[in-house]
Amino acid sequence: MSMERYMYHRATSMQDALEVLAAAGADVRILAGGTNVVPNMRNARVAPALLLDIGRLDELRGIEAVGDATDRMIRIGALTTVAELLASDLIREEAPALHDAAAVFADPVTRLRATVGGNITNASPGADAAPPLYALDAQVTLERLKGASGTSGNAASTPGGAAAGTSLPPVAGDQARTARLLPIGAYITGSMQTARAPQEMLTYITFSPCRRSAFTKLGLRRAMAISVETVAVALALAPDGGIETCRIAVGALGSTPLRLAKTEKLFAGKKPGEGLFAAAADALKTEIHPRDGLRGTKAYRNATAGVLLERTMAAAYGR
Repeated sequence: MSMERYMYHRATSMQDALEVLAAAGADVRILAGGTNVVPNMRNARVAPALLLDIGRLDELRGIEAVGDATDRMIRIGALTTVAELLASDLIREEAPALHDAAAVFADPVTRLRATVGGNITNASPGADAAPPLYALDAQVTLERLKGASGTSGNAASTPGGAAAGTSLPPVAGDQARTARLLPIGAYITGSMQTARAPQEMLTYITFSPCRRSAFTKLGLRRAMAISVETVAVALALAPDGGIETCRIAVGALGSTPLRLAKTEKLFAGKKPGEGLFAAAADALKTEIHPRDGLRGTKAYRNATAGVLLERTMAAAYGR
């Protein structure tokens, strides 16, 4: 199917990109790696008046540790590719759940183009990068030009409780920018929906390191498989080896990725064991919302989710 006619603009700087968004807003579709936007345009799922290519904004690339020893964080630029996640020693050692997800993401060629920011902004319920970021309690940074306003272009208005905007110092000759932080669970608001306003751009994803984290994916084949379901776990252990804190997230088991608060509480202060896993599998079924689909029935997903949780928990606990 042929695409509708559209205008194309390649951003030369963040200022340039944000000016385009401030002027055109909801008529713009942002192009990062293009692995979702281009197929959606070809299939007429989206038909933007203007395609804004931000692929050459190098300031939005990279993976780095920021902060000091007491408040160390990992920050990922929105244009960082999945291949760069997979090649990163920092991600492999300090956020292995995200590294696990990168290893099973599509195929090597797609990983070279697909970006972390694009994967979560596409907001597919089965997005592989999302559950690890939920389990890592990640936050996203959204930026706009100061004074630019508008409501969300592809979702309801930003949920209450979102962090207030923070003014950024302007680059010489540029208009000042404003940034706001959102927990990733507040950013993804529904299937293919986010809280990003038309004038905003996702710039960074930030989270605390968690060496005891893991991700498991169930697909119909080993490569180029859309998830049947996914599970991510992030743990902190007490000195006696018991679980001090536990964060569990799942994908493709609801209209958005889900944090399983009820199931998480079962693990607090305990060591993994068969009886605990059985109780967790029962609790998990009360928090997920699987549906019948081409890749699996509701009954199949309910039956396998507990098994995936046990495997992922064991992998995280053993790291």
